[in-house]
Amino acid sequence: MMKRTDDPAMIEHRLLELAYTTDVPITGAALAYFAPCSLEDAEKVLDGLVARDRIRMEVTDEGNVIYELPNRHKLTPKPEPEPLRPAVSMIPRDTYPIATRGGREASPVLAAVLSFLVPGAGQLYTGNVLTAILWFTLVGAGYFLILPGIFLHLICIATAASAAHRLNSSVARLQLQAGRYPTL
Repeated sequence: MMKRTDDPAMIEHRLLELAYTTDVPITGAALAYFAPCSLEDAEKVLDGLVARDRIRMEVTDEGNVIYELPNRHKLTPKPEPEPLRPAVSMIPRDTYPIATRGGREASPVLAAVLSFLVPGAGQLYTGNVLTAILWFTLVGAGYFLILPGIFLHLICIATAASAAHRLNSSVARLQLQAGRYPTL
């Protein structure tokens, strides 16, 4: 509920709101109710506007005083602006990693198998080109010492599967934010 006022500027503001948002006949009582203010304050504001020739005062046959604004017509409120979509929906599909193009997700098992066959191929499958080159070079160099090569190859396989899993969780998060659900 609005607090009562006796400020003429506030009463005049509420008068304009009453006049241009409703079809109610403007009377002292209607303004006093709508403002909210005393009937005396509402009539003072209305009479002041009549004296300055801003509105007209008419008396009906029944003796009621009605105030009229020239060219009064009901205004329609501005439509609410459409809410912005999340920024995620503005990301072009081409900026997603290779394994997610077309909406498909990267398979951790396939990434591990590819890295088992060729070190770094699983990372390449998940879209990590530099990591793929690094693993290929590192595991290849490690095979000259045999034992470090096997150990590095196992780590390469595990990181390829992990990269695919991380990629899938980031894709699922992006799809949820964009209002889509990940495919199973």
